[in-house]
Amino acid sequence: MKHRKPTPAWQKLGLRVSKKLAVGATALATVFGGLAVASVSAQASTDRNSYADTVGNPTFEAARKKYGLTKEMKNGAILHAWMWSFNTITEHMDEIAEAGYTSIQTEPMSKIKVNDANGKKFTENWYYVYQPTNTSIGNFVVGSEDDLKVMTAAAHAHGIRIIVDVVANHFTADWNAIDSDWQKSEYFHARNSCSGSGGDNIDYSNRWQVTHCHLLGLWDLNTANPEVANRMHDFLKTAVNDGVDGFRFDAGKHVELPNEFDGSQYWTTILQNGSQYQYGEVLQGDSGLDYKAYANLYAKYGEGGGGATASDYGKTIRSALWSKNLNAGNLMSLRNGGVNDDQLVTWVESHDNYANSDKESTYLTNDQIRFGWAVVGARAGGAPLFFNRPKASGGNQPQFAEASQLGDAGDDMWKDTAVAAVNHFRNAMDGEAEYLRNCGSEQNNNSCLMVERYKTDNNAGNDGVSIANMGGDQNLAGTPTKLDDGTYTDQVNGGTITVSNGKITSGTAKGDAVSVYFNTSVKESVSATVSKKFSSNTIKVTLNASNATNLTYSLSNGKNGSFVDGDSLTIGGDMEIGDSVTLTVKGTGAESGEALEFTATYTKVEVQANTIYATKPSGWSKMYAYVYTGDGATAKNNA
Repeated sequence: MKHRKPTPAWQKLGLRVSKKLAVGATALATVFGGLAVASVSAQASTDRNSYADTVGNPTFEAARKKYGLTKEMKNGAILHAWMWSFNTITEHMDEIAEAGYTSIQTEPMSKIKVNDANGKKFTENWYYVYQPTNTSIGNFVVGSEDDLKVMTAAAHAHGIRIIVDVVANHFTADWNAIDSDWQKSEYFHARNSCSGSGGDNIDYSNRWQVTHCHLLGLWDLNTANPEVANRMHDFLKTAVNDGVDGFRFDAGKHVELPNEFDGSQYWTTILQNGSQYQYGEVLQGDSGLDYKAYANLYAKYGEGGGGATASDYGKTIRSALWSKNLNAGNLMSLRNGGVNDDQLVTWVESHDNYANSDKESTYLTNDQIRFGWAVVGARAGGAPLFFNRPKASGGNQPQFAEASQLGDAGDDMWKDTAVAAVNHFRNAMDGEAEYLRNCGSEQNNNSCLMVERYKTDNNAGNDGVSIANMGGDQNLAGTPTKLDDGTYTDQVNGGTITVSNGKITSGTAKGDAVSVYFNTSVKESVSATVSKKFSSNTIKVTLNASNATNLTYSLSNGKNGSFVDGDSLTIGGDMEIGDSVTLTVKGTGAESGEALEFTATYTKVEVQANTIYATKPSGWSKMYAYVYTGDGATAKNNA
């Protein structure tokens, strides 16, 4: 039996809506004896394809290009909005786009165990977010499923995509907290299969134990059970239909590969969910772990790729930061475990490095994080993830200062000037080659590292260098470089470097600072509401422009005029069913002078007939159903 979402209130009242309803086309309200008791949007399963809905959508593409974000998620920076609620993310969407993040990673969305005594404190509480109790969407930290939908819509309006963390390996350790419809012994591995009080004594060199024992005593899902796989698949599919674009799988290595043990089809079932990018928490270095197989499996099922976490590279970066030894040779390899570099998610620190009791990265200072990000965020390979710490926490401060709560935004380092500059540098250099070297003519200053990105085409507009300098001021004159001849501006500190004939001829890397030298370009675009069919009498079309002049529109029915960004047109009043009209939007790039053009076609279609079934409770004399068809018309029936 496949999992179904919780029964809506209107279904409990006996109303059922035909699955033939187009998404968002019809809203149903029921009124009983003049008292309105429910108002819902009837939606069928959309089978959304995230890639087609974003990168394949001209409106999304216009927003993405406006903020200069990367086309592919695997190439762009990810903001790990750790413990932010969906509403908090929505409130900060403008800033997130302006800071150059291609994607946002949220916390797990499933219903979770609640410890009322701790409220929303971080201490002894944050890890309950990784303890699901069922596969419904919404919990007290991230918010509701409706909040998720609002957030994904806001993200897409800014050209950003959403990755949701998913705990697909286990449920909470508290059996009584698990929802009753999940309390079936066949859904979980037996407790007595492994030693330890909770079946949690794991030998990490033994793959059977890694995949069948109970991690930290948490109830381990029997992922070889097809019902478990189907229910998890439906959970993820619902999220994609709600606008989610990718998933990060917590404890990924604890779920067996298809060729291990039970011939489990768990991954091959749940990964086919319509998202465009998926990766797993698969840490490198375990004996017997087939890291490459996991990375390839995650990448297989999304048009935008996917992979696994570059945990070893993160350790290498942190070691370099502690020692102030940024030797280029030591930091060159991403420790990719035999997969492509673009199958990696890289970081300076992850939430486990920061928040676990061993405090592996907790004491890194903000300066050290900046230096690490100037390296990780500037590299050609990997999708770098920036972990947002709680407010006033870490470094020389407490691990959890409790200056913010679960659901709040953390400290402001995610939008720090240097961090954002590295993000914009990365986006501008998307697809370009890289070269790592240490600063100076002798390239022997290991406290100063340069990450060059370049395309040898005699154009300084698409080259640049990110510099992490943990020492004093460094004169760069005489330093060899791959950059094309020209002048480059430091987007963090001001100042310039000049390049001629394969060498930097003048300029300084500021001491104890991050410098990001590249020349920004203005994004120019015109756009409008994407092509669509509509069944209402009219449709409102929004016209948009960014850094463009001479803005005009023309319709194939002869109407035309000028506009400014944000203007709207109402079309369709003079159209018959089956008629189409094509809109052409034109402008001129304000800086480049180039001609800009965008087209979209709108087709009026017949209102789809829908069947509404209602069962009148025996004690009621009448029941009224009002159906709103989308064009203002209302039909009423009583029974």
